[in-house]
Amino acid sequence: MVTIFRHFPLSNHPNAMPAARASYCAGLQAPRLFWVMHDWLFANQSSWANAGDAAERFRQHALSLGVDAGRYDACVKDARTDARIRQDLEEGTKLGVRGTPAFFLNRVDAQGRTLTTRPISGALPFEQFDQTIKAMLGQ
Repeated sequence: MVTIFRHFPLSNHPNAMPAARASYCAGLQAPRLFWVMHDWLFANQSSWANAGDAAERFRQHALSLGVDAGRYDACVKDARTDARIRQDLEEGTKLGVRGTPAFFLNRVDAQGRTLTTRPISGALPFEQFDQTIKAMLGQ
């Protein structure tokens, strides 16, 4: 199984882009830090979603994880960071993503060529994924 994460900050969430920047910039220092930051962001979304100081909260949490402050701050301010996140957003839009989370389950052959793709949208229960995977495998 291969997991590929793409940022898709929704425009109707005022702090979605700063959250994407935070996880992206933490992850540039170490991939593990991306996932730790990602998990914290989702687990604590209700506390920062509309907070006026969300970017500072993200920074403080990133620092508590051990990121280098100077590198993190430079990354957050770098126009290339926003360009990379916008690229993910544009690719997702082209694929029909309208919300998060969104998943694409691919069945591939032995050479890695995609045979079928099934999109799943939303934070659905495991059973929905299991059912979709079984259907893709013909079970």
